[in-house]
Amino acid sequence: MQRLEIIRGGSADPTGRRGRDLAAAADRGALVRLAPGRFVDADRWRAADARVRHLARIDAIDELVAPRLVLSHVSALALHGLPWSGEFPEVVDVIDPERETSQSLRLLRKHPGKNRPMRLARTLSGRAVSDLSSTVVDIALTQELRRSVPVLDVALHRGVDRAALRARLDASSAVHGRDRARFAIDFADARSGSVGESVARVALDELGAPRPELQAEFRDAAGFVARVDFWFPDHGIVLEFDGAAKYRDPAMRAAGLTAEDVLLQEKRREDRLRRVPDVRQVGRFGWPETQDPARLRALLLGTGLPLEARRFRRIR
Repeated sequence: MQRLEIIRGGSADPTGRRGRDLAAAADRGALVRLAPGRFVDADRWRAADARVRHLARIDAIDELVAPRLVLSHVSALALHGLPWSGEFPEVVDVIDPERETSQSLRLLRKHPGKNRPMRLARTLSGRAVSDLSSTVVDIALTQELRRSVPVLDVALHRGVDRAALRARLDASSAVHGRDRARFAIDFADARSGSVGESVARVALDELGAPRPELQAEFRDAAGFVARVDFWFPDHGIVLEFDGAAKYRDPAMRAAGLTAEDVLLQEKRREDRLRRVPDVRQVGRFGWPETQDPARLRALLLGTGLPLEARRFRRIR
């Protein structure tokens, strides 16, 4: 996992000269100050993605905060390599075993940990971090479904046991978010093909679509036809989630193929899929539709998919 080098000042030079030089470089914009006496190169910071930046924040505070603090929640998610959409927070999430209430500081967000049973892993520096299952349950308790379900899907795919997650939730003393977390744990599916598909599945459920089969395979007399994202066998409807990456990112295409080649392949695949006897309709949607309920609803109704009210809509 990529990490940015933390440039340290102060302790190596008793005169404080290095610290003043680093502070001056930060004032000029050559360095970015992440914590007292902790900096990173500004160019590398700008080039880094959101996860790498958050990992740098974790590294920057590691030697500055009490050893009892346990990295947790979104910070633990970053360390475990779990999916996250958007920017990471500018503060580091920790559990404080001595606290009964939350506390927000300039560099830290402390979560209560008094009397909480702790299952821990360790970072390379030896800092305690909540283990994978604990982290996933914390995310389910504190985040909306569109963020927690992709995390849970990946965790199940990695082999985390669903029953263990339910037990971990039952043992939690958290008051808020329990119903949503239990729904997310039950809704999660290890077969999800991508973060986009996980978010799309939540969007479908928000509108009251039937629960689909994931990654269903279709064959005809000539052999394998397709593996599809969402299959609704009672209605004969296939839905495909189209992320833009497979068209725009050359790394996502087979060697030598252009975006136009991929589009043509997709059309031929879909035409063949429509000829499979069980398939009555094929629909496609992408990120824009997941963010626009009216647009997605019209698309689903246009395919003939029935919609009904759901208990959990877009809870934040």
